[in-house]
Amino acid sequence: MRLFEFDNADPLRVKLMAVSSQLESEHKNSGEPLPLDTFLRILRKNGVSIDESDIYDIIKKEPLVNIIDSIENHTVIFKGEHVDNEPQGPDENQKIIQQMAGKQLASQKG
Repeated sequence: MRLFEFDNADPLRVKLMAVSSQLESEHKNSGEPLPLDTFLRILRKNGVSIDESDIYDIIKKEPLVNIIDSIENHTVIFKGEHVDNEPQGPDENQKIIQQMAGKQLASQKG
């Protein structure tokens, strides 16, 4: 949802969307995890008073459903992020490159 979609919307929702979008952008640029308490503190500083017990329901509704994927281990997970709970294997392209390199080495030895 974009700001122009809030024609006669509640100003609080507009502020919530703006602050959350800004935090998402800053967070993705930094690469650092965003703790839930930091997220809530920044919202409060910007006039959006939400407590921890309410945020879990609010992220399932507009406008945050388009920005926040989930909250895990007291960390805000934005859309498009993955959680490094399990080690990631090489992606498909990397597997193909490794196979091609292996075949090339085998043909040079033989």
